[in-house]
Amino acid sequence: MPNASIPYRRALVTGASSGIGRALCFALDGAGVETITLVARNRTLLKEVADGLSCNVEIVIADLTQTADLEAVLEHAERSDLIINNAGVGSFGPFHSMDIQSELSMIDLNCRAPVHLAFHALSGMVTNGHGCIVNIASGMAFQAMPYMSIYAASKAFLLHWSEAVNAELSGTGVRVVTICPGTIHTNFATASMVPVNEIPGTGLVTGTIEDVVSSTLNAIAHNKAIAIPGFRHRLVQALSRLTPRGLARYVTAWAMANTHKQING
Repeated sequence: MPNASIPYRRALVTGASSGIGRALCFALDGAGVETITLVARNRTLLKEVADGLSCNVEIVIADLTQTADLEAVLEHAERSDLIINNAGVGSFGPFHSMDIQSELSMIDLNCRAPVHLAFHALSGMVTNGHGCIVNIASGMAFQAMPYMSIYAASKAFLLHWSEAVNAELSGTGVRVVTICPGTIHTNFATASMVPVNEIPGTGLVTGTIEDVVSSTLNAIAHNKAIAIPGFRHRLVQALSRLTPRGLARYVTAWAMANTHKQING
């Protein structure tokens, strides 16, 4: 995929050790970014990414659900003109049976960390009249998802918060871009124990990492507020807007409940 040039020189990418985050780092390198701060928990994987990049690299080992680790990333965020909040985690099962600490930790990673990083970066960006925040949300942000209720709600928060802040920043030279991928085959499903291959209809919204990277760079380059990678995924989302909310919730709950039953008996 040819990389479009983008007007940013110092980027920070969370969840940079694998999957979408890793691919975005290489795309940014090819798009002319001079320095990338790689943020994730796995030092070995981050080092492998860093070794493959030609630009300047800073490595920050951090668990963004931990306050001290998150605060250690803030100084890097304040010096960046492009921040990509990609780190995220999910879960699968009925809410009342989940481990509440894990669910709260998910909210910290999916919501609190992006808000914290954006808040500390935006003042400088607005002062300079230059900067961009990219938040990697999900196609699940557009509707309630039984059996993945906290994950989908966290991505809905990310989408609506991003849209609102982007509107506030109109005319400042700074913007917030939201990317809403469908199912992407990365280590997300394994790490989150989400049985993506067992959920009916997943194939309709399955895309590739290349789709997400291309959509992200295109959205950055062309001032898009929201990007939905993949033609089929965009079509599904367009059709879903015509479906009554109650019906969509009922069908989704039925499909997810059956998947949960098949897996757990």
